[in-house]
Amino acid sequence: MAPITVTVIYFVRHCESVKTGSDQERGLTDAGQLQAQELVAFFKAMPIDAIYSSPMRRAVDSVRPLANQRYMQVMTASFQERLFQPIDARLTSERLEEVVRQSFLDVDYSEVGGESNRMALDRAVVTIEKLRDMHPNQQVVVATHGLVLSLVLEKYTGRAANDWLDAMSSPAIHRLTFDAGGKTSHEQLL
Repeated sequence: MAPITVTVIYFVRHCESVKTGSDQERGLTDAGQLQAQELVAFFKAMPIDAIYSSPMRRAVDSVRPLANQRYMQVMTASFQERLFQPIDARLTSERLEEVVRQSFLDVDYSEVGGESNRMALDRAVVTIEKLRDMHPNQQVVVATHGLVLSLVLEKYTGRAANDWLDAMSSPAIHRLTFDAGGKTSHEQLL
């Protein structure tokens, strides 16, 4: 009997980020930069075969020290935050809260030109399937964002995305283990 193929993905919600400016280019705060260094220590004893990130700067900056320490590249994957609006600016906190609240009531809700929760999850699941195909029997780190990670966790654990999002720190680390038989297990590590 052939051994079961397993892929382990460590999803990392980005470290503390700056709250103003371009949503694509917002980087990390000083505290966030320290957190990124702490991720290097967190993963020190774990074998990592590849490191992926959302193309958004705060996610890339969260795993860049880990990649540098391992002499690895940070590869881009479609785990960027849900596109809330067609322009590259952060919504006000009040407006973001309202859009997210409405999105949890209706998974197809979106602003004109933006993504819905369903669209963001579908994008993430397609990318997860590609990573599973590319990395059988390997361990992969993926830097992503709170809402997208919450949607992924809801899909694979059954716990509501809004519960995950409300309880999620920045950074957060969740390990999902996928086997070829279709079984997925989850563990929250940070």
